[in-house]
Amino acid sequence: MAETTPYDQILKLLEDKARLKQQIFRTTSDVFSRFKTELETIGTRMRSDFKDKDATVDISYSDKGDFEAQLKFSGDVLVISMHSNVFSFPPEHAVNQLAYVKANPTRKYCGIIHIHNFLADSLKYNRSSDMGYLLGRIFINEEEHFFVDGQSQLGFLFNSFGKGKIKQSQIIEILQLAIVYCMDFDLLTPPFETVRQITLQEKQFMGANSGYPTGKRMGYKFRTELDPTVIPNNKK
Repeated sequence: MAETTPYDQILKLLEDKARLKQQIFRTTSDVFSRFKTELETIGTRMRSDFKDKDATVDISYSDKGDFEAQLKFSGDVLVISMHSNVFSFPPEHAVNQLAYVKANPTRKYCGIIHIHNFLADSLKYNRSSDMGYLLGRIFINEEEHFFVDGQSQLGFLFNSFGKGKIKQSQIIEILQLAIVYCMDFDLLTPPFETVRQITLQEKQFMGANSGYPTGKRMGYKFRTELDPTVIPNNKK
């Protein structure tokens, strides 16, 4: 029996991991297209249902290409984006303890779709120092099985990885919950000490970009920022 050479290992890795990652990328792209379609549909429905109540409220969908789409509603923008790379999980992550993953370890490789919330004015005035907030991350593997790591209900309603392919109804619910979270997530006045001093450069930036660098929680921190041990609560 011939000895395996490093070059043989290269070919084997290309056959296994490269093929796998390309398939995951294609699968994630397909799912992301479904997210974009549903986000546009939700925006159209919101605009139609709300126009008789207040036609001045701006509700608009923007397709930013293969990797991003946005829905603007009043003062908020929901941004969905797809990462171009494929990820695994560290050995201590709960995903590795699932029977679903133990049966086939390649199932732990996932593409990621991010959901962010930005203030509409941050994009309108190109305030590059403004803060956006990650509301959720959708992890999708080769088999279209998924789980969501996120804020509020997004963090516990969709954490049964390996229980089935992502459904259209789940995509709609994820997007609707994210929009609700955006609207409930109010812009708070930052602590006085946070904004007490500014440099001349910051003052000039304010004049050119319509205000202080702004975020809904400027000067505050989420629990997950304070506690790095917080991880998704995935069911076995």
